[in-house]
Amino acid sequence: MATTIARVTPGIHNPSISAQTVHNRLREAGLRACRHVVRQVLIRHHRQQCRLWAQTHRRWTRQDWQKVLFTDKSRLCLTRSDGWIHVYRRKNERYTEACTLEWDQFGGGESVMVWGGVSQHHRTELFLIAGNINAVHYREDILLLHVVPSA
Repeated sequence: MATTIARVTPGIHNPSISAQTVHNRLREAGLRACRHVVRQVLIRHHRQQCRLWAQTHRRWTRQDWQKVLFTDKSRLCLTRSDGWIHVYRRKNERYTEACTLEWDQFGGGESVMVWGGVSQHHRTELFLIAGNINAVHYREDILLLHVVPSA
């Protein structure tokens, strides 16, 4: 990144500035190169739903939580680079808007999805899903085949 800054910011009084000089000045200002933080895109509705869910379950006991199967899916992109993007930030600026990159996990590109679940005393098999998944596919091919038999 310092190389890019040095290349695109020639000044009137200092027409040639080295990448090392840029790096040194940024470091002197308390900035260092770090990988950006990736986070989900959350709209107001998402935040409201999260808050409502937390309020509804805040008094659950350990026994209540032992009955819950936590599931998640993840999309592995086969066509898009997941290369690092560096940002210069101070130590306490990790989650500031300028130092994060919003990421839509359901964006385009060829991909494979994986799904799995864990509970207090059980875990599901890892299930591979080719392409996208809809509600019917999720219910019939994942929940009914992988969750209900182990419940």
